[in-house]
Amino acid sequence: MTVEYRVLGPLEVLHHGEPVAVAAGRGRVLLATLLLRANEFVSVDELVDRVWEGTPPAGERVHKTLQMTVSRLRQAMGEANCIVTSSRGYSASVALDRLDLARFRSLTAQGEHRAALELWRGPVLANVASESLHRDDVPRLNEELVVALESRIDQDLRRDTDALVPELRSLVKRYPLRETFWAQLMLALHRSNRQAEALAVYQEIRDHLADELGVDPGPRLREAHQQVLSGEVPTVAVPRQLLAGVPHFVGREHELARLSDMLVTRPGEPIVISAINGIGGVGKTALALQWAHEVADRFPDGQLYVNLRGFDTRAEPLDPLTVIRDFLRAFGMQEVPSSDDALVAAYRSALAERRTLLVLDNARDAEQVRPLLPGGPGNLVLITSRNRLGGLVAREGAQPVALDVLDDQGAADLLTERIGAARIAAEPEAVSRLVERCAGLPLALGIVAARATFGNSLTALADELEQERLDALDLDDSATGVRAVFSWSLRSVSEAAARVFVLLGLHPGPDFAISAAASLAAMSLAETRKALNELVANSLVHTSANGRFGQHDLLRDYAAECAAELPEDQRDEASRRMYDHYVHSSVHSWHAMQTGARWQSIRPQADGAVVDIPAHLDAANDWFLVEQEVLLRATRQAVATGEDEVAWQLAFSLHLTLLRGGHLTEAEAVETLGLAAAERVGDVWGQARLHRGLAAVHIATRSLADAEFHLREALRREISLGDLSAEMYLSTGLAWVFEVQGRHADTLEVLRQLEPRVADLTPFSRASLWAALGRAHHRTGEIESALELCLRARAEYESIPGINPEVAICTNHETLGDIYLDLGRIEEAVACFEESVRLLRVMRSTHELCGALVMLAKALVAGAERDRAEECLQEAEYILGQREDATAEELRAQLEAMRAD
Repeated sequence: MTVEYRVLGPLEVLHHGEPVAVAAGRGRVLLATLLLRANEFVSVDELVDRVWEGTPPAGERVHKTLQMTVSRLRQAMGEANCIVTSSRGYSASVALDRLDLARFRSLTAQGEHRAALELWRGPVLANVASESLHRDDVPRLNEELVVALESRIDQDLRRDTDALVPELRSLVKRYPLRETFWAQLMLALHRSNRQAEALAVYQEIRDHLADELGVDPGPRLREAHQQVLSGEVPTVAVPRQLLAGVPHFVGREHELARLSDMLVTRPGEPIVISAINGIGGVGKTALALQWAHEVADRFPDGQLYVNLRGFDTRAEPLDPLTVIRDFLRAFGMQEVPSSDDALVAAYRSALAERRTLLVLDNARDAEQVRPLLPGGPGNLVLITSRNRLGGLVAREGAQPVALDVLDDQGAADLLTERIGAARIAAEPEAVSRLVERCAGLPLALGIVAARATFGNSLTALADELEQERLDALDLDDSATGVRAVFSWSLRSVSEAAARVFVLLGLHPGPDFAISAAASLAAMSLAETRKALNELVANSLVHTSANGRFGQHDLLRDYAAECAAELPEDQRDEASRRMYDHYVHSSVHSWHAMQTGARWQSIRPQADGAVVDIPAHLDAANDWFLVEQEVLLRATRQAVATGEDEVAWQLAFSLHLTLLRGGHLTEAEAVETLGLAAAERVGDVWGQARLHRGLAAVHIATRSLADAEFHLREALRREISLGDLSAEMYLSTGLAWVFEVQGRHADTLEVLRQLEPRVADLTPFSRASLWAALGRAHHRTGEIESALELCLRARAEYESIPGINPEVAICTNHETLGDIYLDLGRIEEAVACFEESVRLLRVMRSTHELCGALVMLAKALVAGAERDRAEECLQEAEYILGQREDATAEELRAQLEAMRAD
């Protein structure tokens, strides 16, 4: 059954496209009132007041008459009936996609203002006779209409401003005191080079405001006036993300002309130039950026760029949904949708009315690219890939551009641009030999040019390359082809820089900090920085984000081959220093993130290993966030090379960061590797802690049988080690599992076994035991005991000097909040949940933050603060949009239930 309900114009109900007759009178007023508050229950008293305009029938007749009105309305609507009854009143139960008002609000939230405005069919509820409706509700809807109209015009100001001027002149007559329309008219005139008219408009509205209201123009009008006076172009979110082009770009005239021909022959259509394809180092990105800069002015709404990392051998390709989020934020969207479908819809809507150039660099395959393609005309998508992307060519009509190596003239031109015409002319034979040995590969030619800038003669360079058997520069194997050039280039740098380069072949990637490189090479930070800067100058290393460094994938492969040729003892010593750098740095950051944390002794760091020591909690969180991918790779590498002690220690150190960030799949995988490594070396403490970590992961994913298994295995080992605090922690974990399973008696029993030894616990463990007992008593209905225990726990936590935020502390605040809710002490409940949210933000524990936000929203609803509650739910919804686990599904269900209530 297809039913549509319309209020943005005359009230209409359509069933299978045919209008349903809703008689004028009280029934129509009743239906309009309920549809304006769809899926909310409206009280009988409120409906009576609306339907009878404040003069209802006397006595009991009013309720019977209302019931009769509802009955007749249902009968008239037939299969399209949406009216439901409850003890709270009446409601229109309507799917949001079947109500034009709900669709309007959804579209405006996604920035699709033009599509939203198309839903308006005329004056709101023009066929509903109700003075109070048109006095109290319709003006608010008309305001939403005007705001959407203002937003649509703001979007249109990026484009054809001449066409906007007549519309805006009409709007300022219709809304003479609406300053936004006057400001937009000024900007439209200004962008159309009609500055004098724009200034006249300002004078007109300034006089009008003074005469009518006795006020001066507001901020937006003053800002528009200033832009006109200064010649400033109105500020809009126009991203300019293109990387700088290659400074010495030559030899691609044919490809540039072909790209331009495509732009001319397909006007008004989205253009996908997919296969700027070819081997690594052939210059795909350089070509794309060169042409993109040439045509950028034809795309006034901005240029977007992303490296999709499709063929980075040591990094995962970017998720297209992550790219979409970044692109939407580049367009100025502060709050992006949480669900995947809504996210893609918002992205395509954002591009539908824009003329934007998108450069999608280094794409893996068609599936990675397809979600990023815009649906509307006027955009251009330029893709580079080693993959030919045949699926896009076949299905989306993408135009392939295969990029080959440079011909001899193009290669010589590139060297001329980089080295200078005088030197090229002085040694023509050497130039020919260099061109031949580099086989037209721009990457190889660039390295030759960089080497030549340091004063080496071209003949000497050609002789040196020939000694490296440059006939191996075979394009059938690009790695082999550039290997000789890399080795030759490496010899041009200092011994220290060459040493750093080779030892980087032992690093797992994808990028690295100076301290890691210093540890590998056993050099000071200053010496290492100098060496890295030299490698950057010679194109053997590149700078990355956050002051870090990286390498082209072929260069990393070559460095690994060089490292494999080192004597075994040198490799082992460098690896030991690198692993000690990561293990000791991890342990320091791990300690900084917890209160009273204790790590069993680890081997002393090797001489030359540099340790990063965080100054505070935020620094520790930042360190793990930046190094997370490196640590995951280092763990896998340690397992592969038999460094089991390193493997389990790195795996355990990652637990908190991965769990708090909601990276549950990664946490389970790496901690399983770590547990096996700890078992191989017989480290009981490591086994206990990794069982404990895996239990927490399984609790989060609601794999409760697995969680219980790991908790009991960890408990058995901690008992053998005599660690009472660890035993208490694991017992509370078991209690949590029992609670989720509804086994409340078992929860209390496992916790009460520890009560006789509470005096022997550390203050933090003692507080955590009281908190767990309080939670268990609350679940069994012993609310007074629960309150006393949780307050005692809170006081104990607060007495610990220098305590860091911990999940246990947050959980205790949440239990107290639940207790206060049960007692009707709403303000205290809200304060407890707010404190939990605050602490979780400090901890960056997004995994736990979702639940705390939902609980805070529940308390705010109880305190009639629905707006604040909705803000909490929206934030939780956004975080949940990035997660796919059992806990997330539970929270989504709670969130939906709260909104439906």
